Amino acid sequence: MNLAEAKEILQRVQQSMVASQAADYLNGQKQCPHCSAHRNVKGRHDIVYRTLFGKLKLSSPRLHHCPCQSIPSTQTFSPLAELLPERTAPELLYLEAKWCSLLSFGVSVDLLREVLPLGDELNAVTLRSNLHRVAERIEQALGEERQNFLEEVPATLPEQLVPPCKPPFTVGLDGAYVHAGGKAGWFEVIVGKCVSAAGDGKYFGFVHNINKKPKRRVFEMLRSQGMDADQPVLFLSDGGDTVRKLQLYISPQSEHLLDWFHVTMRLTVMGQMRKGLSGVEPVAMIEQVEQDLESLKWHLWNGNIDSVSMNLTNWPQRPPNKFVAPRKEIRI
Repeated sequence: MNLAEAKEILQRVQQSMVASQAADYLNGQKQCPHCSAHRNVKGRHDIVYRTLFGKLKLSSPRLHHCPCQSIPSTQTFSPLAELLPERTAPELLYLEAKWCSLLSFGVSVDLLREVLPLGDELNAVTLRSNLHRVAERIEQALGEERQNFLEEVPATLPEQLVPPCKPPFTVGLDGAYVHAGGKAGWFEVIVGKCVSAAGDGKYFGFVHNINKKPKRRVFEMLRSQGMDADQPVLFLSDGGDTVRKLQLYISPQSEHLLDWFHVTMRLTVMGQMRKGLSGVEPVAMIEQVEQDLESLKWHLWNGNIDSVSMNLTNWPQRPPNKFVAPRKEIRI
């Protein structure tokens, strides 16, 4: 069989199987479940159900309610329509949402048409609407935002009852400002990667100044990877205020490190500033700046932050940061 024949056979097999299942279900609805009286049929109409293997057109009868029950708001009902309140199968929504989040809507349409017997009715507008529906459903499924999510182990517990220390989760966070296309202004995007103790990684991202539950989103992502309430978390970031606050809300007792990539970025900028001193400042001062920069880099790489503070007493200082530089390069 070629691809077209295989897709046609799949579509026909599904149509025959689902029609038989729907007929069996409707036969069981013809009698009242309370008094076993026969329910009269008022009329019929077709409903369309979209699946991975094409559209299904199913006959859906309308039945009268049995008189033995209290009179409902409507005199008739459609059992099949109540069984299938949504007209798109969850498996199809899953593939549409996954591919559209990785590819453009147009490419996703072409891919779905090529692989599955979905017909020519599929278009980019439909995929976009379905993707937004799935995103809204996931957003509603998130719990309420909280100030703190991880509970501390009470200090009054006997030593034998304190749970053993578990391997930490490593979470890398980084933020950037992205220009809003077609609109005036910018929006802040935070992306990151979480690595569990077993080495499994998961990427995530959200728009910080638009998302209503950023802390809850990160916490649920950590919990989906198996994080327990008493498990430590190691955060890596550039020390910015936004990611710093996010880390404190998720786990205040966790360790926070400045990643080496952002440290070297700052050192590179300082080195460029040193080059601008040539021809303006005395040679002895330029040589001293070069030595200070090399000393600063060496001490940061080896985690000797006390010596860094002593060597930079004559440099313009920002408020002290309580982060510790890691001893290896970590790129987010």
